[in-house]
Amino acid sequence: FHASAVNAAVFLANGRAASGGADGRIAIWRAGAKEPERVLEGHEGPVSALAVSPDGKLLASSAWDGTVRLWPLGGGEPRIFKARGQNINGVAFSPDGRVLISASYDLVLQIWPLGGASELSITLPSPLNAVAIAPNGEIIAGGADGKVYFVTRDGTVSGNVQAGETPVISLASSPDGKLVAAAGIRGSVTLIDRA
Repeated sequence: FHASAVNAAVFLANGRAASGGADGRIAIWRAGAKEPERVLEGHEGPVSALAVSPDGKLLASSAWDGTVRLWPLGGGEPRIFKARGQNINGVAFSPDGRVLISASYDLVLQIWPLGGASELSITLPSPLNAVAIAPNGEIIAGGADGKVYFVTRDGTVSGNVQAGETPVISLASSPDGKLVAAAGIRGSVTLIDRA
């Protein structure tokens, strides 16, 4: 379906999935279907990451157009968050679904409260390629310097781990929050004990 590379995919409720492409489009799929049941358009650059809210009602997308979009899966217009800088490479929801976090190539982790409170920007020492959230709300960011950065919910950088010699491009937290998997561009995956 996508005109070029598929950069992101996530599972949704009711046997559906979403894919985001370098063509700037997001497709909502039913298992086995040859065409998407719905197409979400609006990004003016490649879609870099997708995340589903904990309640399954919202889909967040980040893109190289410097925006994060929050799409109601039941229909309706997206809510648009404009970043201050460059390409946004990652997006994640807090475990309670009340905060959206984005990671961008201009070193900035952006914390977007969905209830209307002021946003918070944290500058890290490296361009950021990925973001994940641990079950306790700790933010985990993957850098182009091969490091994984750990940031508390209030925006304090609590530490980092050198995961490899190449940029970290994808992150995942284990369901219990004890481990973090960090993927590098040369096909490596590093497992990190958060403790």
